[in-house]
Amino acid sequence: MFKQLNIILCFLLFSAFGLTSAQDNFKVFYPEFIPAGANFDISIITSSQFPETDTFLLYLHPDFTLSINKIELWTSGKKIQIPFRNEFVEEYSKQFQTIKLDLADTTLFNDEAIFQIVISLKPNQATTNALKFFGKHIVMEGNEKYLTSSNPKIITDNPYLFNLSFNYYEIFPIAENAILLEQDSYLNVPLIYNFEKELIAEFWFKTKNFKSTLLKIINWETNRVEYFVSISDNQMIVINSGDNNLHPIKAQFLSQNIWHHSYISLDKLNSEISFYCNEEELARLKIKNNIEFDNLVLHFQNDDPDCEIELEQIRLVNLEGTSASINKNRNYAEFADDSSQVVLQINFSESELNSLLNAKTVSYQNIRLVKSDAPIFPRAPDINVRLMNNFYEIDWKGGSYKDAKYYVVEKAIGNSAFIEIAKSAADNSEAKVYSLLSERTDQSEIVYFRIKQVNKDKSEVYSDVIKFGIGNIEDVIISQNFPNPFNPATSIEFELLIDSDVEVKIYNLAGKEITVLHSGFLNSGIHKFKFDATGYPSGIYLYQIITPHSSQTRKMILAK
Repeated sequence: MFKQLNIILCFLLFSAFGLTSAQDNFKVFYPEFIPAGANFDISIITSSQFPETDTFLLYLHPDFTLSINKIELWTSGKKIQIPFRNEFVEEYSKQFQTIKLDLADTTLFNDEAIFQIVISLKPNQATTNALKFFGKHIVMEGNEKYLTSSNPKIITDNPYLFNLSFNYYEIFPIAENAILLEQDSYLNVPLIYNFEKELIAEFWFKTKNFKSTLLKIINWETNRVEYFVSISDNQMIVINSGDNNLHPIKAQFLSQNIWHHSYISLDKLNSEISFYCNEEELARLKIKNNIEFDNLVLHFQNDDPDCEIELEQIRLVNLEGTSASINKNRNYAEFADDSSQVVLQINFSESELNSLLNAKTVSYQNIRLVKSDAPIFPRAPDINVRLMNNFYEIDWKGGSYKDAKYYVVEKAIGNSAFIEIAKSAADNSEAKVYSLLSERTDQSEIVYFRIKQVNKDKSEVYSDVIKFGIGNIEDVIISQNFPNPFNPATSIEFELLIDSDVEVKIYNLAGKEITVLHSGFLNSGIHKFKFDATGYPSGIYLYQIITPHSSQTRKMILAK
């Protein structure tokens, strides 16, 4: 096993990530979805052969709302906690927490080149924070070789200082139940659904102390295990195939007790099967032994008494469009895509499981329902507001229509707080469009509108805020960016009704301006600007259209 782990680490550095030049000499993994207040791990993998060095130094600067619990060195056969100390770095005028590794210490490394540093972190009452770090190898003669990377998600203005941004989510009751697989438990999901092009099997999973096979894909006709999805001792997800024709692309470090989204693509047209985790393609296989996809069974299992695995929202999708719709819908119980069809969805209520068991759609043993804390959120409704003489016409639709109990229309004038102006019961229909009129009492007023969706479980979610500016002239009509969510680019379109100076600005959710797409004069007409979010972390961003008469802001979601 230890030899296999070292092979995996080498694969990570050289094959999976192409770190074959001096430009990229490490890889860092960190989770995308972190529950508020939950501990999580990040992993930094590097080598003592970039170049051959004697000492490795790592400098960590967490935000004041982020604490380092412990730092461990992982090599083949060893997991050793490393002490860290505070050190003031004059170059950055900041206190860093640092570790020092003697690469010549054979009790730690056994002449191994590849090693992994795992850092356990705890957020403290924050919705977002960051960890900055840099590292360097020290050569015997005193020369220094810094950690370097071309990854746009983590680079900063300083080529040797890297930044990891973390976003935390509040748990919504809409994610009701997950299933817990304990020792000698399993869940079988047969892929017995006819499809012409591509079937997607997606699911959320969370592990604790799990170092075993997570999923087997079994051919029920031959009882042969065709593919294995395993988690190794160094918490890497590993894909294996019985016929050894698997083409590995990337690997993925899995923080324990954190939810991860995975899906498997069964491509009938190209005779391929592909494996994805956290939006990264891990492996792809050309089918050469005439496997019939509808003979396959997803066999989730746990045979280890010290391990736990939770599963949430298993969904089979007959995909007609692109796989972008899978990532776009992963955080919602309702799959919204005009061309694709959900053929099976399991959200793990007891009655649902009994019904599926009786219909022989699934089979299971020794599973237990537990409260889910997965990142599954209610959708917010879409709102539109139009000015009609002395009235505002407000309409809205969509959102988590199945879960909505009622909607509240809220209005704010100037700097005043939002107040309720109307309430409408939800009829839980996807096609339903709600509408009402609100009187315009002052031609010079600044007015804000939003919709509050109150769900059956008492959770709440808000639409975008629509703002109407000062004066008698309504000078701009702003559209929702498209696509949304997006990765990495999206288009922002608006119609300018009069010739005017215009500013188009992008902000993060904390209100910090991150870029200006346009500032200057524009003629009346339709204008479109592209926002490329390469280098920015996933999350909610705001775009603002400002003219001398009005200012409007909309939300958009970057989902990498």
